Amino acid sequence: MNNGILITQEIGSFRKPQYLSSVFRKTSGPELTRLKEKATLETLELFNKAGLDNIGVAGEMYRWEMYEHVAASLEGIEFFGPVRSFDNRYYRKGSVVSEIKRKSSFHDDELRFIMNNATRNIKLPITGPYTMADWSFNEHYKDKRELALAFADILNEEIRHLHGIWSKSKSEVFEVQIDEPAATTHPSEMDLVVESVNRSIEGIHGCEFSIHVCYSTDYRMLFEKGSELKLHGYNLEFANRDTNELGTGSEHRKAFAELKDYWDIDSTKFIGIGVTDVHVDYIEPIQLIEDRIRYAIDAIQDPVMIRVNPDCGLRTRSRDVGYAKLKNMVDAVKEIRKEY
Repeated sequence: MNNGILITQEIGSFRKPQYLSSVFRKTSGPELTRLKEKATLETLELFNKAGLDNIGVAGEMYRWEMYEHVAASLEGIEFFGPVRSFDNRYYRKGSVVSEIKRKSSFHDDELRFIMNNATRNIKLPITGPYTMADWSFNEHYKDKRELALAFADILNEEIRHLHGIWSKSKSEVFEVQIDEPAATTHPSEMDLVVESVNRSIEGIHGCEFSIHVCYSTDYRMLFEKGSELKLHGYNLEFANRDTNELGTGSEHRKAFAELKDYWDIDSTKFIGIGVTDVHVDYIEPIQLIEDRIRYAIDAIQDPVMIRVNPDCGLRTRSRDVGYAKLKNMVDAVKEIRKEY
């Protein structure tokens, strides 16, 4: 039992098995669905074996990529060609050419399958309105704000639909993670980030909402505006900017020092701390992960307000490396929980 202390969570994508990734764009219909389901079940088993408390949606086996998956479900967007993402995969970037409307649910089939097969807590990641606007060409709306708010209305509609599915068979709170990797890339637009995210969840009750942001050279701008976000928590990256030296001093845990700023600015939201780097194959030792968590506890003084996760999705690593990182993360948390 974790008793709500240092909940371990998967917060994004995971490497797809070769049999799925190699045909994802080449097949469709029942055969693609069968492969998605097979990969989801295998990833569920892997996450359960690692011991995660919250398995997200089992690594997003139903999604090729976070932007295109949403954009392809909308009217008003045309695709003109692929662009390369940070991990050398390609997705189609869209241009908004008319009013955007939701043709179909983005995540209905994925959520239903996970609900029917998961034995651990679930959290649904969904690409946020600001990132959707930032990553789209705009040929229709008068400015970026109008486009971001249009995406927010679409997301609000989708979340309401998914919450309806959840509430029919589940008594637990529906956990939703708004993914906003673009959130801190334009510091002058933080007001728009806040406005669009808040609009995407406006009027929806019975959910736990969090925001996931990666990466940033300075989270202060997010923390300073974050008090205006009507969310319950953050899930953030730290390990990528941290040292790999053992120790709990500030000279060792340079990235995590920002947590003290966060807690001074907004102590009402939980914070998921990234303790393992998703951009390297180096498997962080249990002791190093413990040191990172202990520093966070010292900064925040309340382990109930801390969740533990990778920096981002682990799709950039092999499934074996991803599993090893998650397993060490869980084992580090188990050691610290013995003290509570």
